[in-house]
Amino acid sequence: MKKVALILLVSFCFGTLFAQESIKLQNAGNDALNAKDYATALSNYEKAMAVWGTAPQDSVMYYNCGYCAIQVKDYDKAIKYYNLAAAHNYKAADASFKVALLYKFQKNNEAYLKAVNEGIAKYPDNANFKGELAKNYLMEGVGHYNGGNGVLKAAIDKVNTKKFKDANDPGYKAEIAKARKEFSDAIPSFDKAIELNPADTKAKELKAACEKQVKAL
Repeated sequence: MKKVALILLVSFCFGTLFAQESIKLQNAGNDALNAKDYATALSNYEKAMAVWGTAPQDSVMYYNCGYCAIQVKDYDKAIKYYNLAAAHNYKAADASFKVALLYKFQKNNEAYLKAVNEGIAKYPDNANFKGELAKNYLMEGVGHYNGGNGVLKAAIDKVNTKKFKDANDPGYKAEIAKARKEFSDAIPSFDKAIELNPADTKAKELKAACEKQVKAL
């Protein structure tokens, strides 16, 4: 019994020491962060985490680590810590949005779109996620719109240069069908952009232009 009590006492002492050391390192990290010494702040925060032991994890420190990691251009580490902050419900929507932007900055389009769609699913009223998704739909629509205009212009040029006999040429008609499809495919993307951002005049103008082309062609 005495041996068990001794073991518990020693464990408690070590736990207390680790907790004290963790707090000391965290405070050092805070001081470095305030001084804008981000590399030192990140190093101290990570050392504090290493000796957390059974002490409650500090979600604010996760968020601060994400910020410091961005400043030292360690974007993978920033993603890691912002994800941890979100998982521990500290500024979860903001942290998740920063993860999406970091993926976008890294040109990891698949991860970026996944993060944005997950964000809008978790935080449907969040203006940042709604705005980002609206921009994606707008650009998707613009891609189809520009594609339609490109195909249409090339088809007309081929008629003008006699590569196609006239507007009844089967080749010309096939190209016009491709252009019409591009304009048609753009419309749902613009609809989604407008739904997320009703004030998006650009999406409305381009949608109207696409509808006009679909009817004309």
